[in-house]
Amino acid sequence: MTLIAQVSIGGAPVTVGDLLLSSNQKKGLRTNLPLVGDINQILAGRGLPFEVSCTQKVNILSDRLVVAWSGDSVQAERALKVLLAACARQKLDKTDIQAELEAIDPDQIDELQLIGMLVTDVNGTTITGSPFSWGVPRTEVPGLGTVYAAGTGKEEFIRRLSVADWTAGNTANEFQVAHALLGDLVNMEYRQGGTIENRWGGGFEAVFFASDSGRFQKIGDILHTFWTIDADSLDRIQFAPMFYKTTYWRDALIIRHARFDAIADRTFQLKMNSLELIPPLLKDAKDYNLDELGSVDFSHKALCCHVSIEKPDGRAVMQLILPSNPGQTVELEFYGKDSSGRMHIPAELSKIILEEARARLSRPST
Repeated sequence: MTLIAQVSIGGAPVTVGDLLLSSNQKKGLRTNLPLVGDINQILAGRGLPFEVSCTQKVNILSDRLVVAWSGDSVQAERALKVLLAACARQKLDKTDIQAELEAIDPDQIDELQLIGMLVTDVNGTTITGSPFSWGVPRTEVPGLGTVYAAGTGKEEFIRRLSVADWTAGNTANEFQVAHALLGDLVNMEYRQGGTIENRWGGGFEAVFFASDSGRFQKIGDILHTFWTIDADSLDRIQFAPMFYKTTYWRDALIIRHARFDAIADRTFQLKMNSLELIPPLLKDAKDYNLDELGSVDFSHKALCCHVSIEKPDGRAVMQLILPSNPGQTVELEFYGKDSSGRMHIPAELSKIILEEARARLSRPST
């Protein structure tokens, strides 16, 4: 699924985009890591294989300008280079951006869609911004106002916005809103049977404007985990044998994947252990000195639980985002060179997920 979108929730502008790259350009880098041992040691080598299927579609061009693109990547590079150069102006405004795009030969950006946000003023937690678009019509969503969205996932995204409970009220801050939106997008793909972890889904990025720092930031340090519950037996939960973490190193997205097979109760065999570097569109993986990349483990600031609830009338998927808590950490312990190990899932974490599932299933259907 492809998607770029921009929405303002509770006064917080949030921009999202998928990572799928429809071109033959080599943008990112992916490598299989040793199953046991120092996972960063291999990164010091050279001649690593390139992963050609992903790139960042949401690009922060300055502290106050973010642009998401969809369509032809070569045309996107052309437009983003023009906008990046325009950021050097002292007082860049929406009119300047529109003029720069219109100055490009129309044939050179005829297959391009752009969505952007230029923040013009910040007063405490009040953010004033100018949204803009190129080839993307605006959509009015009840309760949310103007939304810009493009890609194959547009219609489903708009539908999800209209029913999502996290869009209600103004109690959530911009960071929480972006987290919830990002988790819901992963759920959209998980509901359809795929995520970036198994290469069926494209994965997503979310950008919010942090009023405390006065700049755009991407949401990182999230550990995505996957669970299954039988609606007829709401006292048991199963942990799916896969998870991945997203984080950022400089302006590159780093994704750490793991997949394993259960061989006994809480005992598993690690089958896949990989690391992926996905740069912004205007950069390539070779622009980064991997010798400088520090340890990349599964520590996180937020735990996102994607829960498949199996019901007689179909499958439902819910998300639950929890702050990092030592009492809720999924722990892995490896033995020797055969890549076997033990997994510990805290009872408190399982209890939280089950209680939330019971509460949601008891609510009237909408």
